[in-house]
Amino acid sequence: MKYATMTEIAYQILLERKTLTFDELFNSVKNVLLETWNEELSANYTIEQIIEKKRGELYKLLTIDSKFFRNNDETWTSIRPDKPLQVGS
Repeated sequence: MKYATMTEIAYQILLERKTLTFDELFNSVKNVLLETWNEELSANYTIEQIIEKKRGELYKLLTIDSKFFRNNDETWTSIRPDKPLQVGS
């Protein structure tokens, strides 16, 4: 099986599910990649540290990748919203 990145997996999940909270999205990605992460990182990190590290990494990637959008209700989607997020309103 070809290795897929977290953003590739997140994008596919959002195509199917439309919108998810960050926790729901991260848990879905984690279910796919946890075994790979554990194989790659368990020599230096505990499973809890791996999950914490990957949670932060996914959040950062979602915020900089133009394929992902955070909705006003704090869910994430891959569908461009009609109106931009209103900051400070």
